[in-house]
Amino acid sequence: MNPKTTLGAFALMTVVATGTPAPASGAQTMGTVPRLATAHGAGTDGNLSSGQTLLGSGNGHFNGNPVTIQTTYSGGLYSLSDPTRPGLNCGRFNGPVFTKSTDTWGNGTALDLETGCVDVMFAAQKHWDMLRDWLGRNGVDGAGHAYPASVGVNQVNAYWDGVRAAFGYNTAHTKQLTSLDVVGFVYGGIVYEKTGSYGGDGLEAQSLNRSANEIFGTLTEHYVDHPLALDEPDYLIGEEVNVDGGGPMMHMYDPSLTGHRSCYPPPQGTLPDGGPQDHWFYLLAEGTNPPGKPASPVCAGPSSLTGIGIQKAARIFYQGLQRKALGWSYARARLATVLAAKNLYGCAEANATKAAWTAIRVGPQSGEPACPLPTPSAASSPSGPFLSPSEITVTPPSARVSPGGSITVRLTSSPS
Repeated sequence: MNPKTTLGAFALMTVVATGTPAPASGAQTMGTVPRLATAHGAGTDGNLSSGQTLLGSGNGHFNGNPVTIQTTYSGGLYSLSDPTRPGLNCGRFNGPVFTKSTDTWGNGTALDLETGCVDVMFAAQKHWDMLRDWLGRNGVDGAGHAYPASVGVNQVNAYWDGVRAAFGYNTAHTKQLTSLDVVGFVYGGIVYEKTGSYGGDGLEAQSLNRSANEIFGTLTEHYVDHPLALDEPDYLIGEEVNVDGGGPMMHMYDPSLTGHRSCYPPPQGTLPDGGPQDHWFYLLAEGTNPPGKPASPVCAGPSSLTGIGIQKAARIFYQGLQRKALGWSYARARLATVLAAKNLYGCAEANATKAAWTAIRVGPQSGEPACPLPTPSAASSPSGPFLSPSEITVTPPSARVSPGGSITVRLTSSPS
């Protein structure tokens, strides 16, 4: 049983059901993933057929009004069940899946449970699409399946219990914990569990697990790309739900802003802290001074890093998780992601991955691929070819000049 991951009064948990080890799963080819093809409409006779997949209209609190969500018509009722993503549905905690006689859901208010399910369904469907389109993964479990969700949990919590994703409220009981990043966090925890093999119960493994959830939540936000008025893409976790009244739970570009570790090692106490790997991911994706985004300080190494983009960083991170195994640690995560970067892209991305790990004080590991740093060349020099002194001829080779005088010399290049 994996222990809880807790932050202050708020616990975001990933709990694995005992006796059911998580299967390993690799990246799936996008050609194996079913695409959405059925629109909301009647059959050839003008009537809806039982089991038909529909595009329902939802009024979300975090995602706008209206939003389109996949629903089902069966037995004369519409339901918040998505047969295009098998296993995904939503209902009241310890109650049935929501059903009704119309395919319009929620009223957009913060505490309405049907609205909470609209936000969960929208976010979970987009999370699935992000896994498919950005990472080549077939479903949450890697084998074409998702998992049900419940809203209305009477806790300051959102968690996966091995069977379902469950969502409660913030401390003030003014918001449900169903924003894009929180839903992506919870379903991302399932992806983490079912990728590679079991990482173990060590504090570093727990911290990397927590960080992975936060990275998947961030990826979901960026995939959806909402405008500023909604749950816009950023590197903050939980800012829309304001869990304990203190704003975001994590600033990935500088975790110290919310009392987390920005550098390795994570705290040597009892609570996991995803801060160091979150910081690594931001530096890899965005760099230290990205235009229009927050600056990110380094802990070691060069003071300036250039990001490679969030989609490349996501693929490197995800492929690194394929090597997750018992005793998962920051050192192993560095090696796994450097190998992934080299295999996916080449030395430029591998060096960027190394630099981002070095920047949070996770040093080089045995087995890293050799990738020499680039040397100046005609293509990289802003003023043309770079020549060594041995490739330049000076005529005359020497001369005597009186004070205040001058002499003209000829420089001739003779590259070897």
